[in-house]
Amino acid sequence: MRFSGRRLSIVLYLVSAVSTIVRADEPSPKFAEVLGALQAGKNVRVLLDLNRCATIDGSKPGPAVQGGVAIDAFRVTAQNGISFSDAHQTVDSSGHAVTEYIRHNLSREGKLTVRASKLTAGATELVNQGEFVCELPDGAKFVW
Repeated sequence: MRFSGRRLSIVLYLVSAVSTIVRADEPSPKFAEVLGALQAGKNVRVLLDLNRCATIDGSKPGPAVQGGVAIDAFRVTAQNGISFSDAHQTVDSSGHAVTEYIRHNLSREGKLTVRASKLTAGATELVNQGEFVCELPDGAKFVW
């Protein structure tokens, strides 16, 4: 069977559309690499440069803050990707004891969402400090 002209264009379009749909279900290569390292028991760390990330609505860059955390425990779900968190006690700039909670979620598309909250000692409600989306490897980099 020979295709030419418009028929060839339609066939190529359909092949492209089907391959795009198939690839949409597959995780990004970066997601697969990080998951493989975690499942292999490697010591995985994430390094962040929030200034190279964007606020969750994409309207502005994150703050000039860099940091990193070792992933001690993680959870993987088809819906949420790879999730992990860090909680630590510190003292804020006013001298009050606080517990900071930082939640990370690496989507199957390979984007890292970082949410920071804090709880001041004696308080009962968390204070949201920000939520940022980081592209890999610009704003967030996984190393092992």
